[in-house]
Amino acid sequence: MALKGLRWLAGVGFFVSVLAGICSAEGSKTIEVWKNLFTVVNGDGVDSNTTFLITSEGVVVIDTRVTPQEAGKVLAEIRKRTDLPILYTINTHYHGDHTFGNQVFKDSRAIIAHENVRKSLMGSSGKDHLDFFKTMKIPGMDETTITPPNMIFKERMEIFVGGYHLRLIHVRGHTDGDLFIYIKELRTLITGDLVFNGKIPYMGDAYIEDWISALTYLGDLDAEIYIPGHGNPGGKPVYLAMKDYMLNLKGMVLKQLEQGKSLKETQDVVRPALKKKYNDRKNLDWLDANIERTYLEYSLKR
Repeated sequence: MALKGLRWLAGVGFFVSVLAGICSAEGSKTIEVWKNLFTVVNGDGVDSNTTFLITSEGVVVIDTRVTPQEAGKVLAEIRKRTDLPILYTINTHYHGDHTFGNQVFKDSRAIIAHENVRKSLMGSSGKDHLDFFKTMKIPGMDETTITPPNMIFKERMEIFVGGYHLRLIHVRGHTDGDLFIYIKELRTLITGDLVFNGKIPYMGDAYIEDWISALTYLGDLDAEIYIPGHGNPGGKPVYLAMKDYMLNLKGMVLKQLEQGKSLKETQDVVRPALKKKYNDRKNLDWLDANIERTYLEYSLKR
């Protein structure tokens, strides 16, 4: 069974996980991460982050939240600070909590993402996401129309705008279409869901070994600020905590595999160990699914 065949987790598994943990009752707030760089966190429905950079030429928006209504709140935050046009909108991956607000920014110069993001949103994954999200009673969900990126790339893309140099780099990890953004002038990494802060990550579309490699890549870049896909921005500890979780998850699961343990046996050993180590994180009920995804991936490699 190829790893690609495990994408069933991206359907039902994704939908169950949305109900289980990532809904947020907190109102959104805007954090000034750096001069001209802001991240909107929390929100009604899902707690995914949107980041925007105000340049001398216009605004760059990264991820658009879960509904046009939530995206509209982001636009209002932008307009409190500048009347400059929205130049580019970037999606870090295809999940609806990062792309379903795209229609609010459809008049920007381009909506940019990796080619697999467009493929997913134009296919059954996008439709299934939207159909399910519409059952969740998230305010404004019924107004959502899938708006895929209209500019795509394969490996790297570079944008020079208003004195900033944004490097968009594709890696596979959280999904097959992840990108992260490195802004050297600000020593900042915008990671999408390659990094979760204070939460157990969702792994329904994950490639564990590739994700760890992607995190190593992030760690090699000269950055002081890390803006995750979920949770508050922060310094190097945000990144290190995410990598620590991934390495511990892998190590614990591999140890059980080497002993010939079944998936259930592995979950029964690894779950309490991870709960004890990461008991201050949200979404602990995702641990079994993460262990399963890891177990299946490394079983295929043996």
